[in-house]
Amino acid sequence: MAAPTFETVALATQQNGEAIQSLNKTLGTVVDKLSRMPMPGQPTPEQAFGTPWIRNGESSLDDSRGFSYLKMIGHIAGFVPDEQCKHERNLAMRMAKCLYADAGNDGYQWASQNRLGEKKFLAPLAPNFLQDNFVDRSFRREMKQMVAAGTDGADLGEASWIKRKMLSQQYGTKALSWLNELTGGAIVAPPEMGELIELLRNKEALVNAGARVVPLPPQGRLKYPRQTSPSNTFWVGENSPITESIVGTGEITLQAKKLAVLIKAPNELIRFASPAAEALLRDDMTKSLALGLDLAGLEGQGSDVKPRGVINYPGINRIQSSQIGVNSGGVVVGQDIYRMIAAVEESDAEFEAYIMRPKTLYKYYQLRADAVVAGDAAGPYLFNLIREAQDDTPASLAGYPVVKSTQVSQTRSYAAATNLTYVVGGMWSDMLIGMFGAIEFAATTMGDTAFVNDQTWVRGILSADVQLRHEAAFVLLDNLNTLVTAAS
Repeated sequence: MAAPTFETVALATQQNGEAIQSLNKTLGTVVDKLSRMPMPGQPTPEQAFGTPWIRNGESSLDDSRGFSYLKMIGHIAGFVPDEQCKHERNLAMRMAKCLYADAGNDGYQWASQNRLGEKKFLAPLAPNFLQDNFVDRSFRREMKQMVAAGTDGADLGEASWIKRKMLSQQYGTKALSWLNELTGGAIVAPPEMGELIELLRNKEALVNAGARVVPLPPQGRLKYPRQTSPSNTFWVGENSPITESIVGTGEITLQAKKLAVLIKAPNELIRFASPAAEALLRDDMTKSLALGLDLAGLEGQGSDVKPRGVINYPGINRIQSSQIGVNSGGVVVGQDIYRMIAAVEESDAEFEAYIMRPKTLYKYYQLRADAVVAGDAAGPYLFNLIREAQDDTPASLAGYPVVKSTQVSQTRSYAAATNLTYVVGGMWSDMLIGMFGAIEFAATTMGDTAFVNDQTWVRGILSADVQLRHEAAFVLLDNLNTLVTAAS
């Protein structure tokens, strides 16, 4: 075998050197990437510092993304261009074509006129509340899927970041503080984020008790004819005339009334929209509107702008406690539960459920019969109480369901007492809640406060009404004092 020449050795050395350099470069790249990867259980820099503009998954401009309420609000305010809001604009135009006969050929002329920087926009609320003869089922199904996809992949930790960093006030400055990034806090590692702690809210009562939700038509009015009195029968003799009787008729009208919510949002929250911010804003506005309608259906005074609550209808059955204190109101007495059922059934209706505060129910659960002497309350419990520790045990009294809700007020007054509550029950399927299947959103950046603070003011309007088909199908046990056990 021939000995290698000088040129051959030089060429091999050069090639080996290039290979070694290439290998070192590759290893350096790998080591650099590995050094940037978090250890198991260690958050990434993006997770640790909470950058709200990072969005996992598909691009916000992708054709497959869902409906975004925040992009819609940004478009209304004027800083999200048309090409970044195609889905929202297209859906709003199609809804307008279905719901507004005078909207024009493009279906959206009704919203094109701005007043002081304000523009209106239709967004889906509940597709099931849109009537079939105006909006077909396939379009309703499509709306539902788009809205659900809009918050797909929402990060609760990110929502917590938004609420803390962008919606809360800044910490005050101190000499040195581990809380303030400008005075020493920047060298302290950021805290780990837990899940978003949601606000404790009242629970809806009417729908849970069985009230019927019906869709309102585009014109916002829905009439139900009803019979108010029956015909009469008479025993007559031979060749005697039959007395004429008249069947009484009337009607009830569901007429859209306006329930509104206003939020002042910093424009950074809208510009850097993410699934978590989307879910936070939409969930809060929707819950607030739902609870506002529920409370009006229970206790509203009734007017041209607000529904009348069930306890304020003049034709419902009204009873007082069997024991009334001089200055303390009514005592919680077991037999009154059966008086409520009797009042409804005496009106030829079927009793279905009660609505009361949680502490009122547990006051009934504590009632016991007398054992040895009158008034000792040491005997068996009056109502069967399931005492096993299990989840989702339905609350009931006298065999009928109980809906517990702090929507029921405890500010009723009787004599000198002003902290009283009530129990309402009846045939809840006879309550009609008319709802329009879209929330009307409007946003503005105009006005001294909004402009100076770089804010967008967002307004959401829900159109709804509440009516009773038969007032006598309901009963109210009023002015109960849950703090006393005997009449004073």
